[in-house]
Amino acid sequence: MDHIPLPFNCSFPPIQVPYLDATPLDTGSWYTYPQRHGWQVEQPREKIHLWRNGEKRPVSETAAVDYVSRDGGGDDGKRVISTAGLEELLGAWTARLAGNADITETKEKLSKLYKLLIEHRSIGLRIHICGIDPENDTIMLAIAVLSERLMAAVIDLYAYLGLETPVEQTWRVRHEGVDDLGQPILKLMRARGWCPYDVRRLDIDINELSILYYYSNLKAPRSSKDHRKCSGERCLAMLTNPTIYRLSHRREGCSCPLLFADQKEVAQILEQGFIPLISMMPGPDHEALKISVKDLAQGHRFVAISHVWAEGSGNVNDNALQTCLLEDISEQVRKLPWDGSSSDYAFWIDTLCVPVRPPNLQVLALNKMRVPYERADHVLVLDSHLRSLDSSKSSPTELFAQVSCSSWMRRLWTLQEGRLARKVWFQFADKAMDVQSIFAIFDRSRVPSKVEHWMTLSLYVRLWMQIWYRGDPVKNTSRVGAMIGFTSLALRSRSVSVPSDEALCLFNLMDMDITRVTTVPPAERMMVFWRSFERVPRGFVFSKASSKLSQEGLHWAPSSFLGFQSEKEWSGPQGLNSPGPEDPHAVPTGLGLQGALPGFIFHQGLIERMKGYDFTWNFPLTFQDGDGVWYEMRLEKPWRQGSDLPATPDQLAVVLARELQRTGESSVSSRRGAENFSSQRSTVGVLVSVTRTESEMMYVTAHNHVAVYRHAEGVQRYYSLADHCAKEVNIPQTILSNESYVASKQRYKATVERLLEDKGRLESLVAMARYMGKEEGYEHLLGDMMGSTVVVARFGECGTAQKVGGSQQWCVD
Repeated sequence: MDHIPLPFNCSFPPIQVPYLDATPLDTGSWYTYPQRHGWQVEQPREKIHLWRNGEKRPVSETAAVDYVSRDGGGDDGKRVISTAGLEELLGAWTARLAGNADITETKEKLSKLYKLLIEHRSIGLRIHICGIDPENDTIMLAIAVLSERLMAAVIDLYAYLGLETPVEQTWRVRHEGVDDLGQPILKLMRARGWCPYDVRRLDIDINELSILYYYSNLKAPRSSKDHRKCSGERCLAMLTNPTIYRLSHRREGCSCPLLFADQKEVAQILEQGFIPLISMMPGPDHEALKISVKDLAQGHRFVAISHVWAEGSGNVNDNALQTCLLEDISEQVRKLPWDGSSSDYAFWIDTLCVPVRPPNLQVLALNKMRVPYERADHVLVLDSHLRSLDSSKSSPTELFAQVSCSSWMRRLWTLQEGRLARKVWFQFADKAMDVQSIFAIFDRSRVPSKVEHWMTLSLYVRLWMQIWYRGDPVKNTSRVGAMIGFTSLALRSRSVSVPSDEALCLFNLMDMDITRVTTVPPAERMMVFWRSFERVPRGFVFSKASSKLSQEGLHWAPSSFLGFQSEKEWSGPQGLNSPGPEDPHAVPTGLGLQGALPGFIFHQGLIERMKGYDFTWNFPLTFQDGDGVWYEMRLEKPWRQGSDLPATPDQLAVVLARELQRTGESSVSSRRGAENFSSQRSTVGVLVSVTRTESEMMYVTAHNHVAVYRHAEGVQRYYSLADHCAKEVNIPQTILSNESYVASKQRYKATVERLLEDKGRLESLVAMARYMGKEEGYEHLLGDMMGSTVVVARFGECGTAQKVGGSQQWCVD
């Protein structure tokens, strides 16, 4: 893994990958290595090969490259695998392939290499997920990191040659109950003093293991803070608590006094509808400083200061800051490039320019919070972590990584401050840096392939999405889905000390009329936010947001954009959470979210029938539509907090994210040959109870998220056979409801035995038992079919559902 570049002055030891194969490497051809050592494998294809010691290596056409330390390079004296020579090899290989005059031949080679990498990824992930070799997680990590680098080189060639670029696959695949391959790195970061909240942020945001490893070699940000009580959900060390908030000085041990902004001047400017600015002027004795308040309307050029309140540059009691801090801010403002003369070097900072009191003046300032950041010549970011770093000694890769680790990137208010700015400067120890201009002059040539290019590009794109991306304003309702989606991605790893401030930031970010929320009680701000939309993505019907609003008609709406939830969980399934301009949307109303979606309407007697047989929702519900197709519905988490399962005999329905197309025929007739049990289709849905129907609109109350499956062809035949048996015997419900499950099974035994005399039906049951991992003996098959027949008979007509298409209108709340 030592092909990955390290941050400046990195003091951490590298992760060492052990060489497990006792067989020494020779200098013969790498293509015939397996044959020379008696391996029973196919001839290696192209230039990538999975070796038995657990490491993948690119193979040179002309000579072998020794990746194994011969002198016991490991800390314990054992041999380790090194990839220090990988970059030279890949650079030469990509340059050679890019220079091939036969573009068709090159394209074919790239296609084969890409498919081979995908195949190796699939094999490696199966090995990891199945836990075949849990003791060697470092080797699996090394395989994944090397595969990422090889994939990046292939993608570089595609881009350089102007070919359609395939999707870059990630090795970070999360499966419930299985640690993904990044866990060894995350564990290392925690051991190196990283805050659990920062580790969780990177765990969620970073898909590339190589970049995650790079982060682990940075010195932990905010390491001077006590993070022992922090969690993955919250950093308690950086909370702003008004009751114990302490203002900071620029220098340790400083005891300088507070400087106050003249609140009469600030109030006068705000009441006139303008923006106050600050400049530092010599005091009467020409030694001390005083604050001069100016009016933006007078044409002053200025800098907007973006800072982190938790670092002590705010003030919850007065519009004042320590003198040393204001001296420092004024000095950094003067050092910025002004493209001409500026006599007063004015700046805007919320601590002085947004009145703490009275409330009406504070509201006036909040209503214009966009203006300073939009109109400032520069926005200057002051972050204690960045100010401890010397930018001149850092590569672009490290600069981008350090900015993403800053406290500034963790806070909600700072997002709008960076996104609205014309130009953002980040203050480091030696100077302020415009990181966008760094990328503008960065060498982005794709050939020869360079690991620094790939990592720097990935880090910059992530920063750009989280800071500078400015989508269409929400007034352009055709793109509202994309705007909500991009905003949620940028906000999910940020936090805010005052929860009601979130709506203020959202209105500013989306260029909405902020006066609509500054004039209502804080508890109602998110309600006003969601009611401001004419339409939203239909995916919100299926949102699994951890918290939703409690107001009637808005039970579908997430109460926050913050929190580590995936886009699919927060805004619904792919395809519905970010619709195009011409795609169907949903409409927020006072009664719920209205939209057209497919679904099923269950028989009105379903709940009563379930209660009669003590059937609980802990078990999957098997049902049949009017065309004889069988489905299964499984309950998942509640739709929102407090949404209980239906206990009254209301009519139930399920709203689906997509239609489950029928792919095979369901028939009782015997069919010989291979059965298909693995082609079942599924979708997410919401279990609802119908409150009323008016015209074409069905008004429903949502209860639970569900997963709905259209059974595979082989299972369709199984349940159709059970249904055939139940109907042929036709035992009345009055009898079935008054006898035991065992007694009812015996009523169907003779009929099932007769039907199973058909060899095709029997083979079908054997195939299903084999697929399900059950006993294949005749008595077991007979018993299973008798039991399934009882279940089908008990539900009877109540186990049927009317299928409705995608044009069905629902109002969900």
